[in-house]
Amino acid sequence: MTAFAPDNLPASVNTVEKLALWSLGILYQLHKNSRYQESEAAPLVPFVTAQDGLAADKSERIIFRASLPLSDTWREQSTKYWQEGQEISNTGIPPAFLP
Repeated sequence: MTAFAPDNLPASVNTVEKLALWSLGILYQLHKNSRYQESEAAPLVPFVTAQDGLAADKSERIIFRASLPLSDTWREQSTKYWQEGQEISNTGIPPAFLP
């Protein structure tokens, strides 16, 4: 997994929404070209995608779609699903995302 320490968070990341945008932005930068197959007959799809745009109400938006691997036994575990996350790679956080 991409290593993370609380000190890596910029001070401006102070809400859950900003945390989600920050972490999904990192995943997008690291894995936008990584692909996997969702089902046997399906084409390869990106691990994470991002698209920005203007919503119908004229608000600016970014839409992320991320597919993150979980342990094969996560459904049987008593842990929270996020504790069963599996690594995509061990690439470091890009410097642009660090304080």
